[in-house]
Amino acid sequence: MKLHTKLTLGLISSLFAVSLATAGTKMGPYHSGMGCDGMGMMSGDMKMDPVARAEKHLGELKAKLNLTADQQPAWQTFSGHVNDQAKNMAAMRDQMRGNAQSMPKKTAPERMAKMADWMKDRAQNMDKMAGAVKTFYATLTTEQQATFDTVQMSHMGRWQ
Repeated sequence: MKLHTKLTLGLISSLFAVSLATAGTKMGPYHSGMGCDGMGMMSGDMKMDPVARAEKHLGELKAKLNLTADQQPAWQTFSGHVNDQAKNMAAMRDQMRGNAQSMPKKTAPERMAKMADWMKDRAQNMDKMAGAVKTFYATLTTEQQATFDTVQMSHMGRWQ
């Protein structure tokens, strides 16, 4: 499998897991084994707002990439996609919080259908993000790609 494909798949699984981890609702035993505490929250910067976390990670990445002036437009497009994704994640987290009170009152099939709807939305957003990563990654030099891979893996390390 090509490196950028692995990177994209890793980013997809990372962001999907972040969306679940940042729900901020009491998840109970349903999410045991995911590294969540009793409230369904992750440790470290996983507790941060998705938008703030994205800004932090983008800042770290940009500082390490040493982008050229010619690469700045591609960076702006990529970082815009990341910020949009973070906003979508924050909105989903807020929606999940709003629905948390009614979820226990739903039947198991109703809860599963709602979770399937959330996952479909996340999959559509992740597809857009995967395209943005692939497009931006193609503008980088081999050295910058290696840096991108290293930085991305360091952010994903908590999932392994």
